[in-house]
Amino acid sequence: MKSQYPMSKGAAAYSKSLQWKMTWPWTIFWALIVIELILWSQESQILVNILFWTIAIAIALNATYLALEAKVLSAFFLAHPRVGENNINPNWRHIKFTGWGGEEPIGYFISAKGKSKGLILYMHGYSSSMSWAESRISHLSNQGFDVAGIDMRGHGSCDLNQDWTLLKVAADIEAFLDTILAEYKELPRVHFYGHSMGGFLALRLSSHKSGWWADQLDSLILESSVTSIPLIVKMRVGSMWNFGRPLIRRIIRTEMERIHPDLPIRFWNAKLPQIGIPKIPVLTLQSKNDNTLGRKHYNLILKHIPEDEENQFHLVSDLEHTTTLDSPNRRNILENWLNERS
Repeated sequence: MKSQYPMSKGAAAYSKSLQWKMTWPWTIFWALIVIELILWSQESQILVNILFWTIAIAIALNATYLALEAKVLSAFFLAHPRVGENNINPNWRHIKFTGWGGEEPIGYFISAKGKSKGLILYMHGYSSSMSWAESRISHLSNQGFDVAGIDMRGHGSCDLNQDWTLLKVAADIEAFLDTILAEYKELPRVHFYGHSMGGFLALRLSSHKSGWWADQLDSLILESSVTSIPLIVKMRVGSMWNFGRPLIRRIIRTEMERIHPDLPIRFWNAKLPQIGIPKIPVLTLQSKNDNTLGRKHYNLILKHIPEDEENQFHLVSDLEHTTTLDSPNRRNILENWLNERS
């Protein structure tokens, strides 16, 4: 079964804009080039020379900005990693569906061994794929759950890497959930499992519930989750962030507004608590020595999600950030959590 392109539901952005438009930096750049060519043909006068070199410096500065813009756009709006595309478990069934903008990402579904206890939607992280999370997904299936998920745009078998944004992926996931309802005669109980960047998506979706699964979502499982896009940008930009912060933020904001004219979240508030706080039980599994994200993202969870009888927080000493390695402690904690909700 193939779903239609989703209507606005609140977790993502759905309207499309122009593929490209002439921005002010490019307009100024080409205008300066034209003026410089005109001055080049003028007789050599002091005033003309001064104006010529002033504009030459302005062109150089503008070109520097455009080079920075190209680097930022390539780093944050073009998904580079395409991994694990040929290693998917043969037991997975491909699910065709229509996601953001009428495009077709790659969806997968695997039935539980024995009677199903419900559905777990797995959301992999950046630079990962469904196949790279095979050990975790097999473990979930062995616990008696159906497992479903998509290869994020630009990852795994999905080559939709142009104008990459998490809001597109969130819209894809909503459409995918609408599609896999056809696998059931009765509405299943649902759990979200988000690893790393998938955790950010899971937080956003679970706090902006929609569709048939809105009342069926039982819990949220976060593993070494991203909770702040500004922190990710700062980490990836490195030392350039200290002097280029205003320009970098402007470039990201302008490009997001181009791709998503109905943008529901901005750069500054793409983090907890502004992206939304789930009103369901949350299990947080955090690598004690996370050499990818550190502790800042985890600390945001502790700050904004209450530690009470419904929510659990675990620093796991034998857990690493990558999904290519697993942890017995992670498995035990997860099994107990799911058994309490089966």
